Amino acid sequence: MITSHTLNARRKQSGITLIEVSIGLIIAAIVAAAAFIAFQNNQRRNEVQDNIKQLTEIITETKQKVGITTGYTGFTETNAIQLAILEAGGVDADGATVPAKNSYGGDGDITMTGAADGETVTLTWPDVPSDQCADIALSVSGQVQSVNGQDTVNGSLPVTSLDEVCVGDTTTLSFVFARR
Repeated sequence: MITSHTLNARRKQSGITLIEVSIGLIIAAIVAAAAFIAFQNNQRRNEVQDNIKQLTEIITETKQKVGITTGYTGFTETNAIQLAILEAGGVDADGATVPAKNSYGGDGDITMTGAADGETVTLTWPDVPSDQCADIALSVSGQVQSVNGQDTVNGSLPVTSLDEVCVGDTTTLSFVFARR
């Protein structure tokens, strides 16, 4: 026999409580936040790897196309564009072809300048965010003689030099590398 007490007991057991809904929402928010952080870290990692790859290719191609056969005397980004080392980004007010911006955009231009002795070239990589500067500088340092005036030692940049290399919210990295 069903009594009013039994009906009331069944009504109380059906549905979910406000506490259960709140717990479910909290768990969903934590999962969403973790996914968002993982996405941002992955995006940052990909951007760093893309820049390292670009810099490595530019340095390697410059050494192969120019360094082996001739010196770097008078070498500029215009030469690098002509040799397809750098991608063309347009024409400046004087009608000269200028290189494309790096993946950070910004106001600075990628530049390449050969030393007067013809043995080294300086590649500048502008507007590198501070959270990516150390990763890029350390990864590329094995192919260069110095980064922002800090000499590499045994093919790598000492970690103690990073305070001098990566300064401010954005940094223009300047890599000096030799012909061979």
